[in-house]
Amino acid sequence: MQKQVSALKAPSELFDPELPTSRELMAAICCVATQYALKPSHELAVLASELAHKLTAPEYADTKLIEDIAERLVKQWQVIVSEYGAEDNWLMATHKTLQ
Repeated sequence: MQKQVSALKAPSELFDPELPTSRELMAAICCVATQYALKPSHELAVLASELAHKLTAPEYADTKLIEDIAERLVKQWQVIVSEYGAEDNWLMATHKTLQ
């Protein structure tokens, strides 16, 4: 009975139907992280951060391990994304022509 009720429940905003399982979402995160390792960019960091944030959706919380990994990935990618912002602020502050 519980599965029938949960099947009728609307998915959370974070759930991505194109990546219906935590395994598929983790594979996507790994692919983006690999691309980021090869050629870091702000866009890839943001994408990895967004994917990590999706992993926190209740639909992906298969185990406590997945929940813990999702939390760590969100924190790690948020730091990386914020470092790009810090670089931009430094660049703007040091170059008067860009202000």
